Amino acid sequence: MRIIELQLQNFKFFTGNVLSNTLKLPNGENVLAWGENGSGKSSIYWAIYTLLQCSYKEPADIDNYFTPAHEKNLVNIHKPEADRAFIRMALDDGNEYKIELGDYSVIGNTDLQQSAVSSDFIDYNVIASFLRFMHKHQPEQLPLFEEQIFRFMPFNAPAPYTAGIKYFDKAFEKINEELQKDPITKKYPTAGSAAYDQYKNLVDEFNRQLRQELGLVNVRANEILERKFGYPIDIELSYMPVEFQRTSTQFRFTQKPSIILKINNYYGHPDAVKRPHSFLNEAKKAAIGLSIRLGILERRLSADKLNVLALDDLLISLDMSNREVVLKLLFEDYEPNYQLFIFTHDKQLFNIAKHKINNGTFPDNWKFWEFYVNEKDPDKPEPRLFENETEMSRALNHLVENDYPAAANYLRKHCEKILEDNIPEELYANINKEEPNSNYALDSILNRASIFFTTIKQQGVVDKINDLKQYLKILLNPLSHTERGVQRYKAEILNVIKVLNALEYELKQARYGVQIKSGETIVLKLTKDIAISYEIDVRLLENTYWYYDQGNLSFTVQKGDTIKIREFENGVLKEEKKFTYYQSLPLPELYKQITNHNDFQIPEVPDWRVLFILNGISFNNLIPVV
Repeated sequence: MRIIELQLQNFKFFTGNVLSNTLKLPNGENVLAWGENGSGKSSIYWAIYTLLQCSYKEPADIDNYFTPAHEKNLVNIHKPEADRAFIRMALDDGNEYKIELGDYSVIGNTDLQQSAVSSDFIDYNVIASFLRFMHKHQPEQLPLFEEQIFRFMPFNAPAPYTAGIKYFDKAFEKINEELQKDPITKKYPTAGSAAYDQYKNLVDEFNRQLRQELGLVNVRANEILERKFGYPIDIELSYMPVEFQRTSTQFRFTQKPSIILKINNYYGHPDAVKRPHSFLNEAKKAAIGLSIRLGILERRLSADKLNVLALDDLLISLDMSNREVVLKLLFEDYEPNYQLFIFTHDKQLFNIAKHKINNGTFPDNWKFWEFYVNEKDPDKPEPRLFENETEMSRALNHLVENDYPAAANYLRKHCEKILEDNIPEELYANINKEEPNSNYALDSILNRASIFFTTIKQQGVVDKINDLKQYLKILLNPLSHTERGVQRYKAEILNVIKVLNALEYELKQARYGVQIKSGETIVLKLTKDIAISYEIDVRLLENTYWYYDQGNLSFTVQKGDTIKIREFENGVLKEEKKFTYYQSLPLPELYKQITNHNDFQIPEVPDWRVLFILNGISFNNLIPVV
């Protein structure tokens, strides 16, 4: 199974803006995402994790996440009080899952629970925790297993615990409850009694299964270390089992369980490293932590469930050679079985990974996302996602790197792209010139666009064009490389971004379109008296546009040339001839001159549009061509 859509409504950095909080993966693609710090990429990581985990939670736990006053809340701090906050996930099997305040539908869902078990979410803190100790301490792993791992490790419980214990965490909880005294005799059960034997069987099975699981993880982790990373290091998760002692009046653990991370052989030197957390460099620590975590994950793979492997800034402590190793490992060993989500704030790593994917076996199985902070409203920031590299994403990237001239240059290109995608071609392209790809200058395009949108009564677009004109100097003449006035330059570029975002929004909201293309012929029908009438063919010299003016459908007035006239007498064609006397005139003027000519002398009608016909329909009755 695969995730095909994820919606984060007022969750962490994401807001209630449905245009930016719904992430689509129509074919269940893997994701490689780059984002500057604080741009929202980690919110996606935690959204998937939180939704899966809530299948094990209690109702109060879910409510805590979506109650703004609660210390565990994950709600966006700018959420309006009346708005909802939720996480929604759609899978390619047709199922949808959602968590929000008062919605507990995921609790106990076995598909989600098994998907949570067979998925993993790994960031730098996760792998660093395996060897984050002071020098004087042993690298004891049991607390880590209790907190992060036991609840995902399936446990085959002996009777009578078969129904109630499915994972190691519940088995460990039951063991820690200790052997209970008989409520009547007030003494601990003796060996051979049902209560004693059941408890002892549980402890023995816990010890046996955990030792077995750790042994298998050791094998796989060492294989990854040696074959993938090239480190001749033999590690061991060494298990010290639970042991207990009882008398009729006393129960005590003689040995608490312990999992110590040891290095048995380091580059051919057995038992040479006593304190791996002090001896190893960060790259080797990260490699060991990742190898262990992946070794544990592989033991939990479910073929028919959602298997997610999400990595958030995992590789920041690795040098470039080890980053290459991890990428190769992910693409070759894990991509076939998992839906991968790789998040990073390192643009170099993002570009390297993207190059490898594009030149790999399955480039179409990936989406590439770039996240930036949307500067539309600095007081209420939200993520801005680009699924492919664009001129705006390049501009934002240069802005993050404080390269203001480059940012301004790409903003100009983005501005030109917005206009080309959203305004009529004749406003930006000199279509009458023979040279291909000949566009007007940006200031000329804006002026022409302003006139056009004023004509079709789209005042919102006109206002944003006028706002943008204030920053033409920046767009046309990018800033020089200088340290003086840096903050002023940055503020101006941020303003340009806001205006461009607003202009793009208004352009997409504008209601207009081409009704009749330039070059088409329409017919002017005139009636002189009860017997004589005329049809005059008029070729349009410009596109005719439909638009809405205060809710009423209107059409632009364009120029035309008369080309032919037909005279009818009592409905019968009397004469047809060329008629080229009226050229390049607006239609109402053309109509007025014809009716006032001595040869016609036809009274004008107030609504001249009813007399112009296209395919048998008058202008007044045309339906917009959307």
